[in-house]
Amino acid sequence: MLPDLLRYVNGMLEGLAVARRVLGFLGPVPQAADLVAPLMAVASVLALALLTGLAVGSLATLLVTVFALYYVLTEIFGVSVDLVRV
Repeated sequence: MLPDLLRYVNGMLEGLAVARRVLGFLGPVPQAADLVAPLMAVASVLALALLTGLAVGSLATLLVTVFALYYVLTEIFGVSVDLVRV
């Protein structure tokens, strides 16, 4: 019975050593968050700047289109656009 118990304890210790090696291999992974967080912040600011530029460009395009439409309607087709206060 004693040799079986010693074999069982030896197997547990070997399993514990394997578990320590696996955990030691996976240990640095949570430390990667220290590098990822600033990169994500920079990427967020760049994305915000890009989307802001896109929105401003879309607004400018809308205003140019509205003014061109107003010019075509009033000068070429002779349609008057009047706003009436009630």
